[in-house]
Amino acid sequence: MNSEYPESPTPPAPQEPVPVAAPVETVPPVAPPESTPEPQRGLSAGAVVAIALAVALFAGAIAGGFGGFAGAWLATHTRGDSTTTVKVVPPETDEPVVAAAAAALPSVVNIDVSASEVTPDESGSLPENHPGVPLRGNGSGVAFRSTDDGGTYILTNTHVVENAEEIYVTGTNRERRRGELIGADAETDIAVVKIDATLPLIELGDSDEIEVGQSATAIGSPFGLSHSVTSGVISAIGRSLPGGTGRQRNVYPLVDVIQTDAAVNPGNSGGALVDRVGRLIGVNTAIYSDTGASGGIGFAVPVNTAIRIADQLIESGSAQHPFLGIIGQDVTPEFAAAEGIGVDEGAYVVEPIEGTKAEAAGIVTGDVIVSLNDTPIRSMDDLLLQVRRHRIGERVALEIWRGDALIEVEMEVGIKPPNLDIPRSETMPEPNDLD
Repeated sequence: MNSEYPESPTPPAPQEPVPVAAPVETVPPVAPPESTPEPQRGLSAGAVVAIALAVALFAGAIAGGFGGFAGAWLATHTRGDSTTTVKVVPPETDEPVVAAAAAALPSVVNIDVSASEVTPDESGSLPENHPGVPLRGNGSGVAFRSTDDGGTYILTNTHVVENAEEIYVTGTNRERRRGELIGADAETDIAVVKIDATLPLIELGDSDEIEVGQSATAIGSPFGLSHSVTSGVISAIGRSLPGGTGRQRNVYPLVDVIQTDAAVNPGNSGGALVDRVGRLIGVNTAIYSDTGASGGIGFAVPVNTAIRIADQLIESGSAQHPFLGIIGQDVTPEFAAAEGIGVDEGAYVVEPIEGTKAEAAGIVTGDVIVSLNDTPIRSMDDLLLQVRRHRIGERVALEIWRGDALIEVEMEVGIKPPNLDIPRSETMPEPNDLD
């Protein structure tokens, strides 16, 4: 059952959101970063999902209409004794995708991870000193801040680096450097990696200011094809996605994410979603897809969220999240009629969680939360979204339908306990289970 967990909007066909990067232990070997992988042909949907280790790419270039974008980028790399020019962009261009790529490309990196999977022997036991089966995966990242000792902090996704024993970062200059995981947050799928080298830093945008329909460009390493650029638009904002198959029930869904029609493919997780002048507005993280490849519905963690979490990870190695402390479900007209509830939409409290701010505020089973600080709450999606937009310790006013009357309850936003075990009950409806 969801802990402040919304039931995600149903996509056009029944399908799970596909992480852009699969856990390291499920990733088969990929081509070494020094070489360009051969085009992958004839992959089944299962094979595509198996190598999913990132998301985000926009297909094509958009021309004209936004005159005078400034920016120049010249990247070279050396192979043997020869130096090859990769790309030269004119210092001024009327094409927004060109301008965005020129500004952001030098800050986007390829991330290679590896781990060892220890497999059972014929008897089913694990032999001592078993060397394990080496596994490798590939994703993307964005250089966003300098360290105090001359290094660089890199934003990426948790699912790109989780369980990794080795992390390597490759920039546009083709130099491969060892990375150190500073911290990772499963709730937002944001992680921070540090390298002991200086990289160009991306300019940060403001995801609170983005608008539906504006152009957006994504940069990353789909299928290991590093520093690929695609483009599209912002399709929607404020989306909430379920936790996904296999996630623990104490993990939030992705909340308040950006939807884009960018061509999103495996290998771009952790890559940059930027505006038309190359400012970072999101970190690409997931897709809806029947095949594991782009279906035109991609999702990115907003940069404001990503930086807030990154700040905490750099400071302490972990992150805290706003939390009321209820297990709930959506109210529908059918549910309201069956339960005799006087409202036909809202967030129904199945159970307040013991020891939380919700319990302390007197919220009880059967309450229906219909607004938070005068913002209508029509579902658990709405409630979780609004709670996440408030600070820990901030006081909020809830309008609650209790029995046959509307009451107001003021309470403090709490901290989601780590490793919270959500209790199961025979009375808890199945639709909001995280399993």
